[in-house]
Amino acid sequence: MPQKTKTKKTIAKKTKTKNNPTPMNLRRKDMRFKISLVILIGMLTFSSLLLLLSLNKSSATTLDSEAAITSPAKNISGIKKSGSKELNDNTLDFKLTVPVQLGEWLYKTGEVKSLTDDFISNQYLRIFIPLSGAKSNNFDDQNKNILTIRRFSADEWSDVEKDCEGDKKDICGAAGTLIAQSDEWAYAYTKPTDCLKSIAAKCDLAGKIIESFTLK
Repeated sequence: MPQKTKTKKTIAKKTKTKNNPTPMNLRRKDMRFKISLVILIGMLTFSSLLLLLSLNKSSATTLDSEAAITSPAKNISGIKKSGSKELNDNTLDFKLTVPVQLGEWLYKTGEVKSLTDDFISNQYLRIFIPLSGAKSNNFDDQNKNILTIRRFSADEWSDVEKDCEGDKKDICGAAGTLIAQSDEWAYAYTKPTDCLKSIAAKCDLAGKIIESFTLK
């Protein structure tokens, strides 16, 4: 009888051991779960990074296309020795007369980010003269900007004027001096203050160009 009772205890012990996983099995299951969780988190993080990069690239492309579009330089060569040359670009809603004394010149038109609102842009015109003896292949090193005309919306110009009366003098300087204004638009110009003595006479001609400003 004692021997029979011992057998029952042994069977009961084996059954209990079989039905309950060992700590080793629990650790393995826990480890597999943790590894799976880490992999899942890694995949989600990677997907989030890809999404952010895609959004940033799209945003940068939109910003570049809306606020920093610049057309190639247009070379105005073969200027007549007498009379003046009219600048009448079909992308602009104004025209200018360039004195013949300026000689060879170039210009750029495009869009630049607003001074007061990052979500809008301003149309601009920049007039350049070539620099003799320039060794660099960079456009801005080969040519000197002598005049920039920028178009603002009427509301934006009103904000600029308010900033000029306050502490934002940098915006006031960047906006320039008002040339003309309509119900919808305002036009202002800026001139460089660092013209070389060798081209000072041509830089001074910017004043005559501004005087010829006419809305179409």
